Amino acid sequence: MPLDLASDFDFRFERKYHIVDLPAAEIESWVLRCPAFFREAFPPRYINNIYFDTPSLGNYFQNLDGVANRTKIRIRWYGDLFGTATRPVLEYKIKRGMVGTKDSHRLSDFDIGEGFNVASLDDVFSSSNLGDGVMRELSYVTPTLVNRYHRKYFLSADRTYRITIDTALEFYRIGKRDNLFIVRRPLEGSTVMELKYAGSISELNDGIMNFFPFRVTRMSKYVVGVEMVEL
Repeated sequence: MPLDLASDFDFRFERKYHIVDLPAAEIESWVLRCPAFFREAFPPRYINNIYFDTPSLGNYFQNLDGVANRTKIRIRWYGDLFGTATRPVLEYKIKRGMVGTKDSHRLSDFDIGEGFNVASLDDVFSSSNLGDGVMRELSYVTPTLVNRYHRKYFLSADRTYRITIDTALEFYRIGKRDNLFIVRRPLEGSTVMELKYAGSISELNDGIMNFFPFRVTRMSKYVVGVEMVEL
């Protein structure tokens, strides 16, 4: 995994809130009342991901152990989960303590549904001009989870802070062989809110940090999903 690439990217701080049994509309109302004057910045959409891990689930256990420096590999696309994945992107989500960044690579469009397997992914990678280094790294990992959620986007008036609100989280088991995607696990009553700001900002504005009545958490969608579909 390209841990040495981290110095080449712009990092941002992220604060995550896993909010249970509170309507998303009420969470959104808190965002809109914040003194930073957040407003919707982008049309809401569904986000789909295929996560990868080592056969021994190394990334899963690193996350559980709170390892500060780690990298997560996923394919991301928007819109429908099944059918044609349009404009998919291979992402390395690089974490360094409290800050994170991404390294992205465009992939060829592909179809996902009944029968989708590792060979299907190999065809996608080989047709996407990823380069020898990325192809070599992908040979060490395997697909472990599919997840999907609905995201709304907000931006502060000074364009310094961003907030995303994720709802309708669901997870699917995926294996090496032909998949039917019949093991589906929704995460009922859960909303994930993330506050994001540039790594150049050394301190979060107290007026924003103290405004929200939610507790900062270490909730990982990947960890939650693996436990829901595998355990």
